[in-house]
Amino acid sequence: MHLFLNKPKYWLAICWLAGLTACTSDKLPPNDSPAFCDNLFPTYSQDVKTIIDESCAYSGCHDGAGGIGPFNYTDYKTLSDYLDTKMAVFRDRVFDQKEDPVIGMPPDQSVYPESFKDDLTEQELEVLRCWLDSGYPEF
Repeated sequence: MHLFLNKPKYWLAICWLAGLTACTSDKLPPNDSPAFCDNLFPTYSQDVKTIIDESCAYSGCHDGAGGIGPFNYTDYKTLSDYLDTKMAVFRDRVFDQKEDPVIGMPPDQSVYPESFKDDLTEQELEVLRCWLDSGYPEF
């Protein structure tokens, strides 16, 4: 056994086999788009703007004036530019961290009294999720 472990070609073969078998059960992540997105085709102008205006882009928050929300969501161009570079952050804050009163968006009024609302409704979340998954179309 001692001679076997001192031979580099055996170690190379063991490492190759270990690497070959390590990835055999990996799968692609499932499509995260919920089934309701099959029949829902939201656009910014028709569906999303109202949600953003009422929940995010008001005075003191994501209005571009430098309030507690540093990013400007007041129009499609600035919001889509933000999403082009910060999609993971947006999804994390709106969907994954939504129950956290500080990190989740919109922030809880107990933490930020200026916040217009504590939570997005399930319907608003569905619209936003489908809109993002479809490439956030304007019209």
